Amino acid sequence: MAKLSEAQTTWLEGVFGERFTTRRVERKLYSHDVGEMPSMIKPLIGTPLADGVVQPASEAELVALVQWAVQEGIPLTPRGKATSGYGGVLPVKGGIVVDFFRMDKVLAVDAEAQTATLEAGIVWEKADRELKKHGLTLRTYPSSYPSATAGGWLAQGGAGFGALEAGWFCDNVVSARVILGDGSLGLFEGDDLDMIYEAEGITGFITQLTIKVMPDLPLEIMSLGCAEAHSLQYMLEGFLSADMPIWSMHFINPQMAKMKNQAPLQTHQGHATEHRVTLPETYIVTIAFRQQDADHVRSAIAARMTSPQCAAELLSDEIAQHEWSQRFRIMTVKRLGPSLVPAEVVVPLAGLGATLSEIEQKVGQPVVKEGVMVRHGRNPKGEPEVVILGFIPADQRKFTYNFVFPLSLTIARIAEKHGGRPYATGLYYTKMADKILGAERARVLKEFKRKADPAGILNPGKVLGNALISNALIVANAFEPLLRPFGNAVMSDVGEKLPDKPVRGIPADVAWYAYACSQCGYCVQECDQYYGRGWESQSPRGKWYWLREFMEGREKWDQFMVDTILVCTTCELCNLRCSANLPIEPSWMKLRGQLIEDEGRMTFPPFEMMAAALTDQGNIWAGYRKERDAWFPEDLKEKHGAGKKAKAVYFAGCTASYVEHDIGQASVRLLDAAGVDFTYVGKKENCCGTPMLVAGKWEVFAETMKKNIAAVEAAGADTVITSCPACNMMWRHAYPEWAKKLGIEYNITAK
Repeated sequence: MAKLSEAQTTWLEGVFGERFTTRRVERKLYSHDVGEMPSMIKPLIGTPLADGVVQPASEAELVALVQWAVQEGIPLTPRGKATSGYGGVLPVKGGIVVDFFRMDKVLAVDAEAQTATLEAGIVWEKADRELKKHGLTLRTYPSSYPSATAGGWLAQGGAGFGALEAGWFCDNVVSARVILGDGSLGLFEGDDLDMIYEAEGITGFITQLTIKVMPDLPLEIMSLGCAEAHSLQYMLEGFLSADMPIWSMHFINPQMAKMKNQAPLQTHQGHATEHRVTLPETYIVTIAFRQQDADHVRSAIAARMTSPQCAAELLSDEIAQHEWSQRFRIMTVKRLGPSLVPAEVVVPLAGLGATLSEIEQKVGQPVVKEGVMVRHGRNPKGEPEVVILGFIPADQRKFTYNFVFPLSLTIARIAEKHGGRPYATGLYYTKMADKILGAERARVLKEFKRKADPAGILNPGKVLGNALISNALIVANAFEPLLRPFGNAVMSDVGEKLPDKPVRGIPADVAWYAYACSQCGYCVQECDQYYGRGWESQSPRGKWYWLREFMEGREKWDQFMVDTILVCTTCELCNLRCSANLPIEPSWMKLRGQLIEDEGRMTFPPFEMMAAALTDQGNIWAGYRKERDAWFPEDLKEKHGAGKKAKAVYFAGCTASYVEHDIGQASVRLLDAAGVDFTYVGKKENCCGTPMLVAGKWEVFAETMKKNIAAVEAAGADTVITSCPACNMMWRHAYPEWAKKLGIEYNITAK
C-alpha cells in the first residue's frame, strides 16, 4: 500500500482527479528507467517505489503541488519519458512521481527571432512537427528524439544530432521557467541556466523553456568508412580544421555495424518490411549538411580524403540514407542481448583514437558505440568533444551480468585517462559530480540547492546526493583492475536465442521480447491505447516491463492487467515505432489466446455478446442469419447469387451484410461491371472471425473459420474477394496460419 495518508490522498484527488493514481502497477511502472542494475547491486538502492503518480496539466497545478508537498514533507520526483539510464527518475525516497505527459504544447513560435517556447513535457518529435508548420526546425535534438522530452533533456544535459554546429543543448536554450522548492516561480537566463542544466530537477522543476530554432532547409547525407580508430580521429580533426559548413556528424564503431547486420529486420505477418542494408564492419561516419552547401562540403571532404593518413572511403548512398533514416534506432542491437550494460562517456576529440583503441584492448566483451561530434565542448578550453553512447550486450537474467556490469567502469576510467568524463550523474555517479560538472560548478550548484530547496523534497538523492550505490561504485572503481578479468571471462552470447520453453506460461518468444524491449519509449507517444488513457500500464513498454516482473515472480495476473492486453486496438503502430523491431502486436495476440482460451480468464462483455451472436446466427451484429443476404442486388442474383458456381467468391463480411449495405452493393456491381466471374455464398457466410481472434476466444474463431472455408470450397472457388480490411487480413494471413496449425488443407487466394 502507498504511504500517503487519507487526507493527503483526498487533497491529491481533489486537485488532479483521474490524473492521480496510487494503483500499484502504475507506481511500479513509474519507478524505473531504461537501465537495469545487476542483482548484486540492487540492494544498495532498494526497490524504489512511488507512493503515487500525478500528471499536472498546467504550471499553476504544479505550483500548487510543490507548495503542498513542502508543507507535507513529501518528496517529488520529476519524470519526462525516463529515456536515460542513470537513475535520475527513480523515487528513492518514495513520495510522488510527477509525470509531465500532459504539459506537452508548443506555446509560441517567433519566426523572426527564430525561437520557440515549449512546455517541458513535449516530446522532441512532436515539437519539431509543429515547428515545421512555420518553416522552422530544431537546431539540435537527442538520439531519443521520438520519445525524450524538452524539459528532460534540459535537466539531464547532453548533446545530439546537430551538435557539431549547434553545440551542447544548453547552448541553444534562451530561458526556462522553473518552480523552485518553496513553490515560487523563477525565470532562468544566460549563466543562471547552469543552476538547472544537468541538475535533474534537484534545484527546481522546469515548466517551460524557450529555445533557438533554425530554418527548415533540405539536408544532404553522406557516409564514410574508416578502418582504424586513430585514422577516424585524424579524419574528424581534418574536417573541423577545414571549417566546413556541416550541421551534424556522428559515427558507429565496427562492432555496432556487425550487430546491426545481425539484428532482425522489422516484420509484418512474418514477412520483412524493410530491405537489409549490409554495413561494412568499420567506423561509419555519417555527415549531414544543408543542400545549399553540398558542392562545397563534398569537394572539401573529397580533398581531405586524398591524404594518405586519412585512410577513409566514401560509402554508397544506400548506406548513407540507411544510417540517417535509422539514426534513432541505436537500440536495434538490444534484441540480440537481450540486455545492454550502458557505458556513456564524453572524451575530447584529441583523445578519441586512444580512448577507442584502449577500450578494444582492455574490454573483452563486444562494445557497441555511437559517437556524436560537438565542435565547441564544455571543457575549460572549449575544444571539440565526442559524446560516446556505449553499450555492452549481456543478459540481465544471468548471474554473469554482475561481472559484465563493472566493465562500464573500465570504459569510464579509460575515458578519464584521456581527458574525458562520464556522461551524467543521476543517482549512480553523484560522487563524481566534481568531475562531471566541474568542481566549481558543483560547489555553486550545491549552494543554490540549499537555498532553492531548503526542505530537500525535489528529486532527493540525485546529482549531489550521497547514495550508497554511488559510494559503492567509487569503491568498485578503485578495484576495477581486479574486477575486469571476471567481466572479460564471461562468454559473450550475442544473438537472438529464445528460451526452450515458456516462462511462467509466457510463450518463449514473447518472454525474450520482454527483456529485449529497450524501454526507450518510442512506442508510447503514438499508441492510442496510451494517449487515450495516459498511464504507462497501457503502453507497449509498460506491458513489456510488467511481463518481466511477472516472469520474475513479483507480479500476478489480475483482471486489470488482462484488460490491458485485450484493450489494444491492434493498430500496429508500435511495431513501426519499435527501436528493436519487436513484433509487439503479434505478441499481445498470443497472450490473448493464452489468457482467455487456455486459462479461462474473462474477456470484455461485448466480446462475449459477439461470440453468442456469432455462434447462434453467424455474425457479430446480432442480426438474423436469414437476413444476411438481404443486401444483395436482385438484378444480380441470377448471375452471381448464392448457389452459383464460380472460381471466385465475394465475401461481404458482417458490417456490409447488416449495417453498411452500400459497401457490399457497390462492390458486387463493380465486380460485375469489370467482367469478373464470381459468386456469393449467401446465408452460409459467417463472420470472418476477427473479433474472436482479438478477444482471445480462439475456439470460436477456429470453428467459424472452418465453416467459411467449407462454404467457399462448396461453391467451387479458390479465390476470395473482400472489401473489408479485417476480412482480407483473415483470409490472407490468419486462415492460412491457422489451417496449417489445425492440419486443414488450404488452397485459397485472397484479393
